[in-house]
Amino acid sequence: MFRFLFLFTVGVLLCSCAKPHQMTHPPLIRMEAAEYMVSMARDKQAQAFAPSEYHAAQSALSDAHSAMEQNDYNKAAESLNFALTHARRAVKLADEGQARLAEEEAERIRAEEQARQAARLKVKEVETPPQKPEVPAPPKLVPKQPQKTEPITSYSVGEGETLWTISAQPQVYGDGLLWPLLYQANRDQIKDPRQIFPGQVLSIRRDMSDKDIEDARQRARESDIFPVSDSGVQTQ
Repeated sequence: MFRFLFLFTVGVLLCSCAKPHQMTHPPLIRMEAAEYMVSMARDKQAQAFAPSEYHAAQSALSDAHSAMEQNDYNKAAESLNFALTHARRAVKLADEGQARLAEEEAERIRAEEQARQAARLKVKEVETPPQKPEVPAPPKLVPKQPQKTEPITSYSVGEGETLWTISAQPQVYGDGLLWPLLYQANRDQIKDPRQIFPGQVLSIRRDMSDKDIEDARQRARESDIFPVSDSGVQTQ
């Protein structure tokens, strides 16, 4: 009894597997996908680059429409799968063909441009005679003019400068011994004559009398800030 039931069950399963599944609803989504892919293949000129694949997809899509009208949804689905497969191949081959044509066109344009450039260079070589190298003219000797030193009314302190070295410059006083004049004119920003800093802008006094100048020299000689020898030369 058990053996009979087992064989019966296996037979029923085999029979059910042998019968194909009958679709009860039209495969509308696959239909839309197949129509879209065939349309894309047509837009990409697949009939020129992949004619066999494109026509196979078109024919399968037409068969699917006929099967749908007859409510044979299984056959319609099978035809749609076939149409999708061949339409995808047609699109791929069309893309490859168009890329190949674009590269060939670009190469042709490059070759034509190179040929035009070579022709222009050849014409230029023929039309342009060789020129003698130009010999540069000897430079004109301009006599040096004596530099004029104009007095200034302000001075920007540089690195390593002192009141002595600034006072000694021709455009200031031309005499290092007159550094007390700088100190007096800039007491608002100089606390110690030995300490001035780069970037300070010093006022240059110009309204001195002969007595002011001589007094400044005397104070400089007597000061130990910038010691000087008897000849008026700074010793340190």
